[in-house]
Amino acid sequence: MKFLRVPACGAGLSGAAHALIGALAILMAQAVWSAQDGDLKLVEPDSGLAGRLAAVGRVHAGHGAELSMATGFLVSACHVLTAGHVLAKTGSPVRLGAEARFIPGGASTRANATFPVYGRVVAASQQFVMSVAPTGFDQQRIPNDWALIELDHAIVGIDPIRLLYPAAPMASDIVYTVVGYPLGQRRQGLFAQEHCRNWSTTHAGMSLKGVMIADCAVQSGMSGGPVLLDDGTNLIAAGILVERFTIGQKVMAIGVPVAAFAEPIETAMRDSEICAAGSPFAWPGILSPTPSTR
Repeated sequence: MKFLRVPACGAGLSGAAHALIGALAILMAQAVWSAQDGDLKLVEPDSGLAGRLAAVGRVHAGHGAELSMATGFLVSACHVLTAGHVLAKTGSPVRLGAEARFIPGGASTRANATFPVYGRVVAASQQFVMSVAPTGFDQQRIPNDWALIELDHAIVGIDPIRLLYPAAPMASDIVYTVVGYPLGQRRQGLFAQEHCRNWSTTHAGMSLKGVMIADCAVQSGMSGGPVLLDDGTNLIAAGILVERFTIGQKVMAIGVPVAAFAEPIETAMRDSEICAAGSPFAWPGILSPTPSTR
């Protein structure tokens, strides 16, 4: 699995996308806080995050030369969210019914469980088509890069991660935590960066609707991992990691916000014959007031 990389040169992009990339490049060059790859750290067993991320695991799809390995996370006892490009074949959208496997982060401590758990794609945007070499930042592609897997059986003993209430406003000073299973690390395991800054505001006069940007260090293999908010009690996923943008050694994470896929996944989860679920959404305590309706 490759983490899609947006070229800094902007070659082949539309005028709007070229302007956005230019604006991001200037901001990153001026910002001393932009992330670098070294900011991504292994989640140690004694860290504050370690006991809160069992729902984040590895997603495997395909076999042999076509094996794709990435990250995903439980949003119910039998549903896993991940990036669409993890499951799509080149030139095609994600196929509904396609097989995938999931190994939750808490699998190694669960001697009575058998992993991986097999499942199939039950929801994915048919507007996303996997390409060999994406031409760059694409505001039409990114919001459609998501998929929901329904597992063959429910996983017990692991709390799913709730999703951010779709209508929740995101302040410019909000901070995120990103987690995932990067490939090629000397030490294998779950990696994270905490306290990433939110950059999902208006850039170059354009609204970034359907796109998340944060100064998080992300690497290949972390596609499909959650972009998390910590309200002091719970970790709540505000979106899914899908791409990486680099200027020199500085890194930005690109994600799909929950609002882009909230309705189709809620429907699929509610209609599940494996573990029909109620609303997967939550309103963080750091935001107020809580709305009465979505």
